[in-house]
Amino acid sequence: MLLEFGKLRKTGEVYINPRNLKTTLFPIRDWRDFLVLDERTYGPYARTIYNPSERFLVVGERDIETGKKLTELYRELLEDPIHSCGEENYRYQLQIGEFEGLPLANGWPGSGLVLVGEAPGRRGCGKTGICFYRDASGMLLRKVLFALGLNPDFVYIANAVKCNPPENRLKGIPEGALELLAEELEILKPKAVFAIGRTAQRALRKLGFNASYLRHPAWYVRKGVREPNCGILEEYHVIKEAFGEWKP
Repeated sequence: MLLEFGKLRKTGEVYINPRNLKTTLFPIRDWRDFLVLDERTYGPYARTIYNPSERFLVVGERDIETGKKLTELYRELLEDPIHSCGEENYRYQLQIGEFEGLPLANGWPGSGLVLVGEAPGRRGCGKTGICFYRDASGMLLRKVLFALGLNPDFVYIANAVKCNPPENRLKGIPEGALELLAEELEILKPKAVFAIGRTAQRALRKLGFNASYLRHPAWYVRKGVREPNCGILEEYHVIKEAFGEWKP
């Protein structure tokens, strides 16, 4: 579950995980080249450093212990997924997933930032296990962060509910999902938490977190936004401000 920073390769302005690629990669200049890679040629995880077996980035010694705790939390999810996800959500997740295991989260635990969405999407995280990845709203989020000068692979991204609800319609947040999210945040001890959408905001409020609210990228997608524009860049700039200027 742990991904060592030293095993990544920098190409152009981005980092890649060589184990995610099915074939030799053509030269990449910047994030735009990175995010247009054809997954049929290069693999479904080519546009992120993560995959279902490497979800938590280890940059320093402190990340190792945190990553091990997150791995144990993932095992808890696998041991009793119905409690954490709800039976209907869990059964649906098993139908649509194209990977071994279940979604949990992904990113760099040491970033100090946590982005919390609602639940995996059936065309994105539900298929791949990687949060905010592959589908329209996920890729818009990644484009926005890159456009702000922040690599989305170097923050921590999770969902309030870990399994994809049927037809992307979440009927409610199971109590077990809140318990799991609370454990996750206790392990991470982030300096800033962002609620991506109202459902995530409500979940975090129940746990006592006064998270910064941001409109879900799906809200922009429904309005025809597929590329970063002034509105979403202005709204999401608070993530960049909280992250600071660290560069790997």
